[in-house]
Amino acid sequence: MKIFLLMIFSFLLLIGCKNDKTDQQKNKKQELDNSDLMSQRHLHEQKFEGFDFHTEHQWDSLNSISLEKVAFKKAKLHSDIRTFGWHIYSNGSSWKNYNFSMLWGLSYFSYNIQPETGNYKSIHQWKTTAMIDSAQASQCKVFLSVSNFGKDNNTVFLNNPKAQKTLLDSLSNLLALRSANGINIDFEGVYKKDKKSFTKFIVEISKKLKKVNPDYMISLCLYADDWNDVFDIKAIDPHVDFYTLMGYDYYGGFSKTTGPVTPFNTSSSYGNGLKNSIQYYENQGVHLDKLIVGLPYYGAQWVTEKETPGAKISKFIDHPPYKNIREFYIDSLQTPVKFDSISASSYLILNDGDNAYRQLYFEDKRSLSIKYDWIKKNKLGGVGIWALGYDNGYSDLWDLLAEKFSEESEKQDTTLYNNK
Repeated sequence: MKIFLLMIFSFLLLIGCKNDKTDQQKNKKQELDNSDLMSQRHLHEQKFEGFDFHTEHQWDSLNSISLEKVAFKKAKLHSDIRTFGWHIYSNGSSWKNYNFSMLWGLSYFSYNIQPETGNYKSIHQWKTTAMIDSAQASQCKVFLSVSNFGKDNNTVFLNNPKAQKTLLDSLSNLLALRSANGINIDFEGVYKKDKKSFTKFIVEISKKLKKVNPDYMISLCLYADDWNDVFDIKAIDPHVDFYTLMGYDYYGGFSKTTGPVTPFNTSSSYGNGLKNSIQYYENQGVHLDKLIVGLPYYGAQWVTEKETPGAKISKFIDHPPYKNIREFYIDSLQTPVKFDSISASSYLILNDGDNAYRQLYFEDKRSLSIKYDWIKKNKLGGVGIWALGYDNGYSDLWDLLAEKFSEESEKQDTTLYNNK
């Protein structure tokens, strides 16, 4: 119970409604709206946007970020592979434990748009963080995330040419300031009625930024489920250098039953999975070598009345980062880790007494290894990490990247990206 209390420190929210079974998905698809589904990213903004911090040290103190050095396997990323991660401002100085030699690119999260003006609500430590210098010293490309959350915010901004020009001017200055490589657009909660204006915005910002600097790269976050069909891939593809699939939040605070954050396969147990999302975007016209598949370094945990996987949820608890799962559950409590072969996901089940159980689904070395191998085999653009620093203090997930995507691993797997 003591550990249970320690874990309840974030995201005590019950949100929206989403289905978790294939049949339910078919029946509900017409009722759902991307604007009604909150991602872990959006929840993160709700939790931390009110903190007016000016230094990474303040975030370190708030989130108990340890700067004890971690030893990694020595390796260098293979030149044909794109490993991409997001550094969230709230992770403070955790970047000092990043293995930049195994990252093709990272995106600083984020420029949070003020929709009425196009200025940023906050740029956090973009102008000052030494992380950017460290990344660039290791030939890791640096991007700035541009985020806008919520249906009303998106409607206001996407129909405001003046605000869009202000954003463009601001981004031009901020990218030049840090000699950055481009932007990663993350607009969540776009109404279907705003599809045309969303498409126009993506095309125009790409054209204008590339006019400022032809080497700038424009990337776009794709939802795991594009319920509202808001991405006009045929229209935007010539203007997007690569896509980052948010391959997570299949289950979360909105769910009615427990399940994997990232189910790999589509099944009657857990509904549509990662493979289905990738197939959907390929059918829409996304070239797989332009698609970086983002995977979660966090889990989802709930209270249930039954210990059976997929049980009805009594209460959503939170989205614990990998480091907390390791520290509290695996290292301290030595809770046995179970593995679901259908979804290729790891999970834990604990008995809290009084007919209450805790179910926690997450990704670890075993589950990520399966997904990485499939991504390699099918020659996708690469893998993404949401979010860098969520594993701070542990080396195993960094070492897995080295095992799968380094120059050394390529020598052992001669089929990797041979046609790229």
